[in-house]
Amino acid sequence: MSEHAVFVKQRLGKKKEQYSLYNMENIRRCKEDSEYLGEVILANEDLIWHSVHKYIGKPETLVKQYCLEKADILQLGRMGIIKAIKAFDIARGVKFSSFAVITIVREINCFLRDSGHIVRPTRTATTILQQISKIETDLGYLPTMEELSELLGENVEQIKKALDVGRPVKYLQEPYLNGAASSNEAATAMDVLKDEGRDVEEYVLDKLYVAAMLAQLQNQISSKEWQVLQLRMSGYNQTQTADFLNVSQMCVSRTMKKIQNISKNKLS
Repeated sequence: MSEHAVFVKQRLGKKKEQYSLYNMENIRRCKEDSEYLGEVILANEDLIWHSVHKYIGKPETLVKQYCLEKADILQLGRMGIIKAIKAFDIARGVKFSSFAVITIVREINCFLRDSGHIVRPTRTATTILQQISKIETDLGYLPTMEELSELLGENVEQIKKALDVGRPVKYLQEPYLNGAASSNEAATAMDVLKDEGRDVEEYVLDKLYVAAMLAQLQNQISSKEWQVLQLRMSGYNQTQTADFLNVSQMCVSRTMKKIQNISKNKLS
């Protein structure tokens, strides 16, 4: 390590705020002061190793598999931080560290792809959804599908399919807010459906089957039935759907039952 790098790290121990990437003023300064940018990168190398460990693999394994030095991985990570700082929009309201993780992982993964064949196991939609949920919790926001593709090593189409299938289930597990605050702040949409005496299983089937089979269903139902489906997917209840289309609630119910039966037959 150079004398300058040692000096920066020693000074960091005394004045962490001076190089903190949580401080937006520091990031603004990085965009304008290249010397200070270099010091900030040296002071935040832990972010690089955190990103590598969490989303790529153990550095020791990467070194053996790709005939690299740890210094090579570190340099790629530094390039990722530089690109993140240049592209970061301070007004976006996202933590810089969360944004930087994606560019660091992308920079290193691109190099690894060019250096050798990466074999990735096939993962089910459920596993992908679990990984996405963890990433959203860790970063504090849901990255774009392209960014998720980089972090998970899955193609964008697989990410999209997993999100389409998982969205209805996630909706039922989220806090339910309707008008005034509920006396039970932890209540979910699932709880509310149960309290209202609604058939929760049927509701979940409506949503989940439609999300998984939507493309195929469109070719097997009439345009009116397709409208019913779209309204139900948009959150309209049975009464609202019937009123909007000027049909009876029984008609809406029969349509949804028909769609369920088509979906079940395809999955059986």
